[in-house]
Amino acid sequence: MSNDDVPVSALLGAAYEAVVHGQGLAAREAVELVKDLGFERNGTAKPFRFAYQHTEAAEDGPQVRTVHATVPLLSLINPPSISIDSAKINMSLHLISQDVEAGPSRAPTASGETPTAAKMPKLKGRIVHQSDKNAVMTIESTLKQRDLLASSRLSQLLDAAVSDRDSVWYLVLERAEPFRKAATKLIDTVAQDGSKGKSVGVREWLQQLWELKETVTDAVSAFRDGQPEKIPPLHQSWNARCQKLTWIDRHTEPETITQLRWTFIAAAKDVWQALLPSPRVAEFGPPTVEQLRDRFKTARAELAATVPSLTDLLGKLKQLESDVAQGCIAHQYKQPKAVATTLQRYNTTAAEIQKMWKLQSRECRAKQDTLAAAATDVWDALARKVPDDFRTKSRRSTEEIKELLDACDSLLDKLDQQAKKFVAPSVPVNPLGWPLDYAKKVRTGKNTEDWRARRWNPDDHARELGEFLEGFNKKVTFVNTTWRSPGREGWLRPDTWNPAVPLYNEMARQFWALLIDTDHTVTNVTNVP
Repeated sequence: MSNDDVPVSALLGAAYEAVVHGQGLAAREAVELVKDLGFERNGTAKPFRFAYQHTEAAEDGPQVRTVHATVPLLSLINPPSISIDSAKINMSLHLISQDVEAGPSRAPTASGETPTAAKMPKLKGRIVHQSDKNAVMTIESTLKQRDLLASSRLSQLLDAAVSDRDSVWYLVLERAEPFRKAATKLIDTVAQDGSKGKSVGVREWLQQLWELKETVTDAVSAFRDGQPEKIPPLHQSWNARCQKLTWIDRHTEPETITQLRWTFIAAAKDVWQALLPSPRVAEFGPPTVEQLRDRFKTARAELAATVPSLTDLLGKLKQLESDVAQGCIAHQYKQPKAVATTLQRYNTTAAEIQKMWKLQSRECRAKQDTLAAAATDVWDALARKVPDDFRTKSRRSTEEIKELLDACDSLLDKLDQQAKKFVAPSVPVNPLGWPLDYAKKVRTGKNTEDWRARRWNPDDHARELGEFLEGFNKKVTFVNTTWRSPGREGWLRPDTWNPAVPLYNEMARQFWALLIDTDHTVTNVTNVP
């Protein structure tokens, strides 16, 4: 047999193998097309943007509006995918030889007999050559485009995404138009009104409003153009601008502008809620009376937490809160006389509180400042008046200083007399004289000279008085723990010691309460067992 002799099966299989290989090449080409044409480098589908005219019926006739749409590009095309529907192979074949080979034996039958081996024909041949011509082999095939299951599923997903996005887009469009109208009306009204705020002119104020309007408009455009990543930064910009917006004075803002402002804010909230899931949308403008009242209530509670043991003072602070609440109610029902009467009560209570303060901690004074600022704003809104100050005075009058020193002298004398009742006159040493010495240092310390000269530095005085109180407490602790060693039982007799303890402790508390807040604990003398 010559080299041209080949098995017939190889001749036929090569033709069909070429057909299958062609189909595989088409599949690989489809994959490359999807990658290059359908997706960006970051894996997101490439968008296809277009606009069309849509006619809508309106009261004044048909209205034509431009509708913008964005769809994934892959939803508009079909990747190439071919299948071989039919193939005809035509060739002239010259049969060279025929062999018969025994095929593999099969398993025994049910009767136990082994069938004879099958005879398999094996053909060899060659393609017929014609003179001066190549071998003749003709293949006819019919190809057709077929839908890939994966491509169909991808189209369904993309179509669903487009459908969902379109529903959101129509919702955004529905809310964007009322926002545009509200913004235009507010800005035009403010420009015509000509009112001025406390620290910003109308021109700058209008610029701030215009920037707020553009922030929402840009967010709508970003959604329309298929750029949702731009929306969260724009939302953050809205909130930041609202916090910085300098607003017109509440007393010069016309009621019409107030209503337009709230309409503008409400319309903006509707747009942001359509663009983002549950966004926090900041507001702007002067706070309402209710907000000011809540602010005062919170500040009062925070101040009370710094002086929990000053029960009388806490009651007065609570009265201030009640006066503010009653003033807000009177303002709500448009009763200016009732508001003025309530303010008078507030001022009376504030004056009483101012006399009750001792040397306070830095934290307490900071809370006082916060409450005072809240009080100023709420009464400015209610009555356009500045309320009386209830805070610790940074300077005291000569009469107040004299009154303070006289009270200290009176309590020191009472403490001295009470200390003598603890032991019999025959006892050579009175142990309570030692803590009492630290209390008497208050009258001889540098703070007394500063008080007389009306130099009042709360931090310096609190530090010096705190050191005196610390020495007083240490000596009382020494008496309670050490002054009971063997040999002194006759001095510390329960019948003379214990009856004097309650009054002495109360006088000591009153003495230190004159000078320093009760966050500084005063150690008590204990009974003798």
